[in-house]
Amino acid sequence: MNEPLISIIIPCFNIEKYIPKTLESVFAQSYQNLEVIAVDDGSLDGTGAILDRYAETEPRLLVLHQENQGVSAARIHGANASHGEYIGFVDGDDLIDADMYERLLRNAETYHADISHCGYRMIFPEKTEYYYNSGVLSEQDRQSGLIDLLEGKIIEPALVNKLFARHLVLGLLDGGSLMDLSFRENEDLLMNYCLFSHAEKSVFEDFCPYQYVVRSDSSSHGGLKPHILNDPIRIGESLLTDTKAEPELYRLSGRYYITKLIKAATVSGKSISPDIQSIRKAARRKLRSFLGEYLSLKEESRKRKLLAICATYCPSLYGFVHRLYRYGS
Repeated sequence: MNEPLISIIIPCFNIEKYIPKTLESVFAQSYQNLEVIAVDDGSLDGTGAILDRYAETEPRLLVLHQENQGVSAARIHGANASHGEYIGFVDGDDLIDADMYERLLRNAETYHADISHCGYRMIFPEKTEYYYNSGVLSEQDRQSGLIDLLEGKIIEPALVNKLFARHLVLGLLDGGSLMDLSFRENEDLLMNYCLFSHAEKSVFEDFCPYQYVVRSDSSSHGGLKPHILNDPIRIGESLLTDTKAEPELYRLSGRYYITKLIKAATVSGKSISPDIQSIRKAARRKLRSFLGEYLSLKEESRKRKLLAICATYCPSLYGFVHRLYRYGS
């Protein structure tokens, strides 16, 4: 019986301290028919050299080097060079349990699914949190998969806890999708949206073999940069345009969009840069423009709508009102 080849794409940028353990966890998979493609995205430390040394002794590893273009471009570069019937993604500073891909592949084949996905766990220095490890297994068609993705209750918007049929990922390379490789924030959600949009069927098993390791030197701990606010807003606009003809997906896209507008419109601080001030001003303008349409979405809660009104017309009070709702006052 032929075992399908799984291509695992690992984007790498300045992770010399972590990439050895990541590679070891990938090569320790119980499912061994793997092609591992590590894409060095213009690292300035020893990451590239470490990858090249591993490739000398591990025939399943292909190393690609490119100028720094961002994680999405690195993933696409790796996928374009892959040969597997299925494609998965692992971040170069995380870890995976030994049975992850064996179980994802088994589910994909058993349920004839284009996407097989699972839960994950976040590894903090002082604790581990599971999302969600319930053991539940469910099948999803295109509509329910996209709803679960946009709701964010079942499907984690990351790429790394999923296994995709090859044809889905290659569809991102033909220029006909929403993908924009310039995005650096929430880019996983957009890529997942494109992939789930073309999946006839998905299967989800809620076990947690992916270890998302939270580190103090992660890029997510850096200061507020324009793309952190602006990219999600642009993604929201793309989602709204694409879901216009599908009411439930449009409502969830509107929720995502207005949440990101509120975040940008209510940002505050003593030393906000001119770029951030400009984004905040534009977000407030877009909030006013979109608010009426958002308030007309019947299934959205009164709480969400009141918070949107407050953020639009009294942004200085938004944080206070949000805390009142959060703590039940």
